[in-house]
Parts: sequence; C-alpha cells; structure tokens
Amino acid sequence: MKTERLIVLVSPEEKARVERLAKRQRKSVAELVRNALSDFEAAQESGGKPNGMAPAEDAELSAEQKAALERLAETALSTMQRANAALDKAFEAVEATKAQLAEQRAKKRAASA
Repeated sequence: MKTERLIVLVSPEEKARVERLAKRQRKSVAELVRNALSDFEAAQESGGKPNGMAPAEDAELSAEQKAALERLAETALSTMQRANAALDKAFEAVEATKAQLAEQRAKKRAASA
C-alpha cells in the first residue's frame, strides 16, 4: 500500500486519548485513524451516526425551495441538451474531416500509382 504522511494538530490530551485507544485495540495510531475513517464513511453512507454525529436531517422543503430546485433542474436539462447538440455537431465535423482526409489519401495513392 502506497502511503502519504498526514499531519494533524491535536491537543496533548487528544493525542493521549488517541494513543490510549490505539494501545487498547492493539493497533498503531495510523491504523486506528485509517479504520476510523473507513467506519465513518460507511456509517455516513448507511445514514448512521458515527461518533455521535447525526447525518443531515431530511427537512420538508418550502415552496420557494422547491421552485428553486425546479428552476435549477430545468436549467441543467437545457444546458445538457445544448451540450449534446454541440457534441453532435462536433462529431459530425470530425466524421466529415475524416472522410475528406480519406479522399485526399485515395487521390494521392491513385496519382502515385
């Protein structure tokens, strides 16, 4: 496993707590932190409450918020459609260029034969 150093500043008391916990679990401090990060991410993904932290609560959206989200979705859709149209034109131009190059190569081959 390739590793990188991560420097985290903590109080002397916090450092002692982490070291005690690592010793109790018979792990290095680095292994304890890596495991804690993995556990935290898994709990967040499953909606759990790691380390006493509650995930963002599902709150009812106001009519204004719902309208803003609807406008945002419409804008995103419109932008995506314009981007797709631009990509289609670009692909058509690439294909036309490829056809022209193939035609030029064919003419060169015919002229040199």
